[in-house]
Amino acid sequence: MKKINYPKVLLVGRTNVGKSTLFNRFINQKKSIVFDQDGVTRDYIEEVITRHDKPFALIDTGGMQFRKNIDAIDALVFEKVTQLFDDAKVILFVVDAKAGVTQEDRQIARRLHKLGKPVLLLLNKADSSNLLRENEGEFAALGFKEIIRTSALHGIGLMETLDRTIELLPVIAPQEVVRPNFQVAIIGKPNVGKSSLMNLLIHQDRSIVSDVAGTTREAVSETIYHLSDLVQVTDTAGIRRKARVEDDLETLMVKSSLQSVREADIAILVIDASAGQISDQELKLLFLVYESKKPIMVVFNKTDLVTDYSETMLAQEQEQYDFILKKVPCISISCMTKKNVGKILNHIQKVLERCKQDFPATQMDELIKHELETRPMFHSGFRLKLFKIRHIDAKIPTFVLHVNHPNWFGATQFGCIENLLRKHYDLKGCPVEFYTQKV
Repeated sequence: MKKINYPKVLLVGRTNVGKSTLFNRFINQKKSIVFDQDGVTRDYIEEVITRHDKPFALIDTGGMQFRKNIDAIDALVFEKVTQLFDDAKVILFVVDAKAGVTQEDRQIARRLHKLGKPVLLLLNKADSSNLLRENEGEFAALGFKEIIRTSALHGIGLMETLDRTIELLPVIAPQEVVRPNFQVAIIGKPNVGKSSLMNLLIHQDRSIVSDVAGTTREAVSETIYHLSDLVQVTDTAGIRRKARVEDDLETLMVKSSLQSVREADIAILVIDASAGQISDQELKLLFLVYESKKPIMVVFNKTDLVTDYSETMLAQEQEQYDFILKKVPCISISCMTKKNVGKILNHIQKVLERCKQDFPATQMDELIKHELETRPMFHSGFRLKLFKIRHIDAKIPTFVLHVNHPNWFGATQFGCIENLLRKHYDLKGCPVEFYTQKV
């Protein structure tokens, strides 16, 4: 089954002209990080939107920089943007109406003219008519016939831009927007190999990979077909301990990562096996996902760098945290050698299948009640009784407990019943939800 390739529309321009703010307004959600600093967007962000029943992929790109002394990451950003030119059907060239034309604007304009593709010049931040009139002649000199005044802040020119964009798109057969069967979020500390894993899973160099911690700043998503399922894989920014988060930009990066977890159907926690330990932050992330009732699996990456010492230390760590790790699938991989990477999506599908499994009502009821007869639960000297346990349809295994004192059932009691369920049913990677009902 082939993935649908929607016509691509690129938002391009130099850094800090408002591309990400416009992108968020066009898609009506805060997906791209907006921050008053050059070069915030690095990996391109893509979202399929529909205007007048015509879907297309709108892409927010990193700012193009032409300075000779740009660093390696900025050079990769530039390369990614120019690669996207080949498939673009329409280009939205964003400039800063307040700042006037810059040398970088002229250099971008020359490149776009050579492409011979439809270009709409968006004069963004055009909140002041007087200021715009002062700079209008300069922008006209860039040589683009179609110029639209826009303001993401005040919503100026947005609908006009979308309407003209779909007019410029090639005529194609009507297509429905296909949504993924499930979404996967890759999380972890900085520099553990999340972006490398993302690229291997989707079989393309989608995320920028660098030894510099914090290279990925925004959640980057791509879809692939695995067997018959359309899967959305999302690479997220590395999450450090709160005390080590250095600035407001990193705070936004962390929020973006956590939002991706909330939207996902399952999370992959990536841990650097060569470090020989499971850090406090990684444990917190594991518990965060688990307590958020999201399915999860743990991937130990960089096994090609593991020494005898780090292997021994990691084994001790795994034994120490067995109480939580035994509840989730764990797999050792190497993004460098590709060892076991091909098994990950199969593991994920198995976890999601476990979440949807049937729990035969009579059998389950008898098993759990029998266990509680031999090991009864008490609260303040009163015996807590479970009269019936009933499975209800939900994304994760969810049960209604018919009991004598619903208010006395808390984390301890739910944990006890969850352990009994795990003893009799394969729930590896699956969170469990309980509701109580008085009999």
